[in-house]
Amino acid sequence: MSLLFTGCGNNAAKSNESKEKKITVLVESGSPAEKIANSTAAAFKEETGYEVVVDSVPYSGMYDKVSTEIKAKAAAHDVVCLDVLWLSAFENALTPLDEHVDSSITSDFLPTLEDGGTLNGQLLGLPMWINSKVLIYRKDIFADESNKSAFNKKYGYELKVPATWDEYKDCAEFFTKDDMYGTSVFGMAGGDTVCSFLDHVSQAGAMPLVLDDKNNVLVDEQPYIDALQYLCDIYQAGYAPEETLAVASTESQEMFNNGKLAMQLNWSHQYPAAYALNEENVGVAPMIGGTEGVAATTGPWYECVMKNSENQEIAIEYLKFMYDNNEKYMTEGALKIAGRTSVYEKYTSEPGNEHLGAVMDTLDNKFSQNRPATPYWTEIEEVLAGAIQSSLSGKATPESALKDAKKAIEGIVE
Repeated sequence: MSLLFTGCGNNAAKSNESKEKKITVLVESGSPAEKIANSTAAAFKEETGYEVVVDSVPYSGMYDKVSTEIKAKAAAHDVVCLDVLWLSAFENALTPLDEHVDSSITSDFLPTLEDGGTLNGQLLGLPMWINSKVLIYRKDIFADESNKSAFNKKYGYELKVPATWDEYKDCAEFFTKDDMYGTSVFGMAGGDTVCSFLDHVSQAGAMPLVLDDKNNVLVDEQPYIDALQYLCDIYQAGYAPEETLAVASTESQEMFNNGKLAMQLNWSHQYPAAYALNEENVGVAPMIGGTEGVAATTGPWYECVMKNSENQEIAIEYLKFMYDNNEKYMTEGALKIAGRTSVYEKYTSEPGNEHLGAVMDTLDNKFSQNRPATPYWTEIEEVLAGAIQSSLSGKATPESALKDAKKAIEGIVE
């Protein structure tokens, strides 16, 4: 009887121990995060004894999944991978990391990453990767001697990879010929279009973006008007495809790869794919600059610990483990972007990875910044996308479209 009782007790203890030796990680399905979480799981288990259970869901379902478990006040996941745009909405449900992370970690963050992951003075995640727009262009047509001569004759200066709004617009005009457009403008209703617009708003000197720290709406100020007018000028002059209102990152990349665009301002992860198709003729450079210089809005992702997780200590260890393995986002991830300066510096000299240097140069500017940390961003983004489309289509001037957008956003945030 005593032996039987003892045996049952040991089995129960083993069952509890087995249950505790497991953490669950939420990732976007099909993303580099899913691949890297799976490829590192065995090493983490060997190091800590904890099994890593990877739960993958499509991007469109991640926000709702996290929201549901927050409302239930029971964390189904110990670690969640989050788009920076969601941090504000989930702020109170995430474990602050400041007591567990010091400068030995944050000193290797790429520019804007610490600000993006910090809300109300608390660091809520460790970066997985960061992305920004860069200039991707056809090296061969810029190097063509007849193009150089014709450009100089028309514009009075040497043809070169553009670095300013004026240079970019001149190149867009010049290369709109021979069944090719000079560039693309993102006009599809969605996040790519809004982010592209805010790139130019930043270049025109806006900081912060869209909302100030008191939730005052800023979108009718001059940098916003100037940026939207610039995009309208390029599109309405015919330097970008007629189907611009249906163009975002993927569509622009396809047109560039098919020889229909001379240049594009697109997310940096699009460069390696374009390079692989035409490595002799595809180049990359930092984002262009407006009146206040080069700038871009960023697209980082963070790994965070759910505050209701029963595995706080090991979940934080997992974040550090993944940060130590951030290099795998370059060696195994399809996007070829990461979250550490040292990783970018290590790989930027390799052929096909030149976009890394362009991102670092782009981010290393005063006006490169994150989109606003607000739980209302989804609704705000819809309003701004509508204003951009209205202006591009000629239904409203940039000034009037943004004035209406301000009123709509004020109704959202009040």
